[in-house]
Amino acid sequence: MVSMLYVDTSSGDQYLKQPAVGQYLSTYFITNPKFANEEVIFFYRPKTPIIICGVNQNIYSEVDLAYCKKQGIKIARRGAGGGAVYVDPGNLTYCFVDDDRHHHYLDFKYYAKNAIQTLAKLGVEAAMTGRNDLTVANKKFSGMSALKIGHRFSTGGTLMVDVDLQRAAKALRPPKSKMSSKGVKSVHSQITNLRPYFSPKYRQITLMELQTQFLLNLFQVANLDQVPTYRMDQTDWQTVEKAAQKKFGNPSWVMGTPVTDQNYHSEHFAGVGTVEISFSVTDGVITHAKIFGDFNKMNGDLGEIERQLVGAPYHLANLTEAFKQGNPERNIGPISPEALAKMMVDKRFADKSTIN
Repeated sequence: MVSMLYVDTSSGDQYLKQPAVGQYLSTYFITNPKFANEEVIFFYRPKTPIIICGVNQNIYSEVDLAYCKKQGIKIARRGAGGGAVYVDPGNLTYCFVDDDRHHHYLDFKYYAKNAIQTLAKLGVEAAMTGRNDLTVANKKFSGMSALKIGHRFSTGGTLMVDVDLQRAAKALRPPKSKMSSKGVKSVHSQITNLRPYFSPKYRQITLMELQTQFLLNLFQVANLDQVPTYRMDQTDWQTVEKAAQKKFGNPSWVMGTPVTDQNYHSEHFAGVGTVEISFSVTDGVITHAKIFGDFNKMNGDLGEIERQLVGAPYHLANLTEAFKQGNPERNIGPISPEALAKMMVDKRFADKSTIN
């Protein structure tokens, strides 16, 4: 029988200064046999400003790297899908680790309900909107993402309380198609901190107090002593740090390779996310293609699609057939080959702002 367990990560401050360690925690709890029969809830609070990109995103198009370098903002990449987020010590991230036999994989609403209930008790009228966003007064304070390994997965979201929104707006630069789909002109116009929305009684609430309220509501208990808890020790942290640096601390994994193609198109697909394709055409034939995006299917083989595109004539019918052979539903999500082909040939989807 699976039970719920709170994993206390508060002993890891010195380790969590490394962005790679924070990004590896989900993988650690998913794969560690110690937690195989538990549904885990844990929290992560960054120690420094960080941009965290999704596993399939193009960092060079999503992030103003020059600004981040100047401001000392670190860059990280999660193992899960989803979009790029700016986090700093004013943000609290919660994360559930569960088993897919419960049929809740990618059910963001299910894993967001405790956050919504907790915030309601604190005076915040939060709601889930779109595919994986939590909002208040039509402004986003949380984006959720998911990571699946075998039959175990993690799902988490952010609780932005005192995040530096000016920095976030300057550091992030999502594709114009994503902004258009949300009816906004900038990142800054669509995100908010929760602090102004707490009722007067809770207006000065700390992130630790918010975390406590989250746990009390989740476990339906009166105090933390009643919450089943596992406290990370130094052996745990040393294991996490060693494994984290192999992948999440690897600059090649984090940054990827800059693309130098002639074309960069993007489109936001409802229920799936934004898909971006960088591609080159020579003598009417696709000679290179690379797919990026903030879609949550992180286990898909994008290379299968890219290989089908290379060598295809740059015409709608030929590209449609290439996408069919690449199986986008299996590798990206429920998007038709015709829609993806149209995105590549229609100049309205050209996103020049993403090319450095």
